[in-house]
Amino acid sequence: MANYSYELKLQAVLAYLDGKESMRAIAKRFNISKTPLLNWIALYKENGVQGLIPN
Repeated sequence: MANYSYELKLQAVLAYLDGKESMRAIAKRFNISKTPLLNWIALYKENGVQGLIPN
């Protein structure tokens, strides 16, 4: 599993929540698959930015 930086996770999640791009476009722009993006969005919605900080 790849390790992604907190900054990349936050940028991708905020780009999605901004609603101007599709999930597919965001995943392509950040060179990630949709699965981690979905997970990060869920973590962000549940825990805020704390959910994106690595353990």
